[in-house]
Amino acid sequence: MHLLDCSPELLTQTTSVPAWMQGAFQRRCISFADGLSDSETRVFWLQSDNLTIDLRLPLLTEQLQTVPANYAIPRTLLPQADYEGWYAHAQWADEQLSWLDGCANQLHNRWPEPALLQRIGNCMVEFAPSGAYVEDWRLLNSGNGPLIGLELESETDLQSGEQYPRRGALIICSDYAGLVIDRKDPSVAVQYADAAEHSGSMLRDVIADPSLSAEQRQLLLDFETSVGFGNGKDGYRVVHALNTARYGESLIDLHSFSVSHEAGIVLQQVEVAGRLIERRFRIDSWYPQFDFSAATPCSTEAVEWMRKEDQTLGRYKKHLL
Repeated sequence: MHLLDCSPELLTQTTSVPAWMQGAFQRRCISFADGLSDSETRVFWLQSDNLTIDLRLPLLTEQLQTVPANYAIPRTLLPQADYEGWYAHAQWADEQLSWLDGCANQLHNRWPEPALLQRIGNCMVEFAPSGAYVEDWRLLNSGNGPLIGLELESETDLQSGEQYPRRGALIICSDYAGLVIDRKDPSVAVQYADAAEHSGSMLRDVIADPSLSAEQRQLLLDFETSVGFGNGKDGYRVVHALNTARYGESLIDLHSFSVSHEAGIVLQQVEVAGRLIERRFRIDSWYPQFDFSAATPCSTEAVEWMRKEDQTLGRYKKHLL
């Protein structure tokens, strides 16, 4: 069954973040307290009711130049070990957005501060409470489309009947969608994350450890975060990803879903390494039609001021992404 044709029995939906924060965003620029800015790193943020997917990559040409050739040679893996992808639960309180739980490619939390956020038009500005940086995000969506957020909770091997925990998330925001799938063996990351926390080391330091085997390095980098472009009917093709082999592939088979007898749950069957696997997703958001408006409200006085001064204010106005 196609995911958008599912009519699951929903649990009471609780929304943490405001509607103006939901959708797919691309970072336009980050400016730091030292006076320097970065507008080159590819950064994407997809937001549903309570889930965030985040992906941060270098320029595509640089990423393609550093595809690892051999997991036994640490230096070929170091660029990839600095890429960033994750999903987490978003919590909105006291005008601040915080993230907790979820899973990440990195072994440490690179963004420990909550976010002070305000959106005007298609521009969402994020301030670090410490004053370390400010980020300019732009809404990629326009018009109406599906907003669906699913959190992966477990997998079942349908041949053996074995069930095991598996973390991840799928967020569909109209013409953009994001997918996160944790390492198949997350205990590997937990093991090294605990050690890294005490030593202050990072994923790139762990990968460079000459005592690791090629298999251990491959397991550590076996983490998916991908962003696809397309639509809910025909599907999404990967356009940004931690793993360059995913470029151009289907993000996820939307025709492989079914409704569970449990409220608030949808299931997906997928073949992995020749075995049929059933994935169990908890529904976070389910809006077949969501208004991804680029406009935000303002006062009547402000509208009149913009109309009155349009000859100057509107001289070079355009839609920026």
